[in-house]
Amino acid sequence: MKNIGILGAGKIGSTIHSYLKTTEHNVTVADKFGNDEVQALDVFNKKELDSFVSKQDIIVSAAPYDANPLIADSCNENNVAYFDLTEDTAVTDHIKTFQSDVFMMPQCGFAPGAINIVASNLMKQFERVDKVNMRGGALPKYPNNKMSYYLTWSTSGLINEYINDCDVIRNGKHIKTQPLDGLETIYIDGDKYDAFNTSGGAASMCETFAGKVKTLDYKTIRYPGHHNSMKFLLDDLNLKHNKEKFIDLFDQEVPYTTSDVIVMFCSVVGIKNGTLQEVTYSKKIYGDEDFSAIQRTTASGMCAIVLAYAEGKLTGKGFQKQEDVPLETFLSNKFGKLYE
Repeated sequence: MKNIGILGAGKIGSTIHSYLKTTEHNVTVADKFGNDEVQALDVFNKKELDSFVSKQDIIVSAAPYDANPLIADSCNENNVAYFDLTEDTAVTDHIKTFQSDVFMMPQCGFAPGAINIVASNLMKQFERVDKVNMRGGALPKYPNNKMSYYLTWSTSGLINEYINDCDVIRNGKHIKTQPLDGLETIYIDGDKYDAFNTSGGAASMCETFAGKVKTLDYKTIRYPGHHNSMKFLLDDLNLKHNKEKFIDLFDQEVPYTTSDVIVMFCSVVGIKNGTLQEVTYSKKIYGDEDFSAIQRTTASGMCAIVLAYAEGKLTGKGFQKQEDVPLETFLSNKFGKLYE
């Protein structure tokens, strides 16, 4: 039995808490806004943070991305396993600098997270891999605005994906590309979508597979028309250089919805059994009576990894990559089975 501490009791953190409470482990959640179920804690107060972390075997960060370096530092200093949900590559780069004996796995969840585990395990079927496409998106089921989009998760996380540089492999080389570039039209189960470059979804795969595959990228899936609206806001109105104004605008004017769907698609092209083949994975995940689709997929992706670690199925020291997780390990518990 492990002591698991969750930092952050927002939409995703509270879902992770609800899921992990159904296991045999002792689970405590902390947030700056405490209540009967949530311990009050300021993660930016090192003394408070260290006191909480030192009592745990595992820390799950569902806190804002800018708190993660401090939380990771505390876990490293207190010899506590660390997991986070961040799509922010700077946080992962910070963790990579540690000379640590502690298991530290950032970028858990849906994308990054589950999508990287699925794609990398598809790659294992090939003698030679030429192209890896990862596509994923959290979409409202019933959009009726010009953007064809409602908020389903953190606005600050969304803007990070839309303004930060993107990691891709082109001609075997790991390079950076601009967000919103690479617009393409894709069809999944007969439905038409746009997909374009966003930051974070490739996780560490470009470093891992540079020189081993010709092309690898991650793109966000949206309904047709969304891309044009974002180009107008971020480029023409220059909101990519005024992040706070973008967040304020979206939070005030773009409604949240819990009627959402997660669309996930991976394809790998290469030589398999001596011939050029493509292998694909496609899945749509909807909300249930308790949680939205983005809550279910993100929390399940995290909990599957945490439970696998707690059961001794994942081991290691220092920075751990999503693409090193065996698919059978990820799917081996009740949380990972959402992605079967």
